[in-house]
Amino acid sequence: MALMDNLMNAAAQMLGGKDSNGTGPLSDMAMDLVKQQGGLSNLISQLQQGGLGDTLNSWVSNQAGNLPVSGSQLQQALGSDTVNQLAQKFGVDASQASDMLAKILPDLVDKATPNGSAQDADGFGL
Repeated sequence: MALMDNLMNAAAQMLGGKDSNGTGPLSDMAMDLVKQQGGLSNLISQLQQGGLGDTLNSWVSNQAGNLPVSGSQLQQALGSDTVNQLAQKFGVDASQASDMLAKILPDLVDKATPNGSAQDADGFGL
């Protein structure tokens, strides 16, 4: 788990999701979601099964540009229970939590899959 935490922190820092103290709500929430899902490849699978396949393909692909995702799309794909748990943990409502995740997940998945393959995500340690 320490390797996964270190690599998640590195990815979050590359995305600018951390403040000067080394923490940030966006990256912390994303890291918690990835851990809750059992790894980034499991999260990717969950989002694909939730109807975000084309969007995810743009995040994983080596092509320029990530398709955007809305908070409501993420909430539908992840399930209300998952989003509500994160929201409660981070002291925000479910809508805010899903909107925050919508801001960071495209870049996080993109950075964690540099070779354009979702299988790379867990190889990256996420």
